[in-house]
Amino acid sequence: MRAIFPSISAAAFLYAMNAYAVDLPAGAKKATMDEFKAFADGKQVEVEILDLKKPVTAELVWSWKKGTTTGRADVAGKMIDVKTKLTFKGDKACSAGKGEKPSCHFIYIDGEKFYEFEMT
Repeated sequence: MRAIFPSISAAAFLYAMNAYAVDLPAGAKKATMDEFKAFADGKQVEVEILDLKKPVTAELVWSWKKGTTTGRADVAGKMIDVKTKLTFKGDKACSAGKGEKPSCHFIYIDGEKFYEFEMT
């Protein structure tokens, strides 16, 4: 699975969320953008977003060269295609669909999986 906060129409995605939150695994370590790039750049990776009020998991490819995040995500049981613009704000990875405000997340890595926490 990969990284997410896809262009599923991020706005529609955010408005559709209810109440869901999960804690990070004990072994998850906060990553710098250099660490995240080494972990994810150009590879399909698994991601789980823990603070979006719905269960969200994805398999995504993060491309620093293209400035995109692409793949598929499972949002509370509904599969969506992901294609968003990739930017950064300090040690937060940000993404936004066309014409949408960026959503920024801190990245935590645990083994072959990473987790995002939204920080807008």
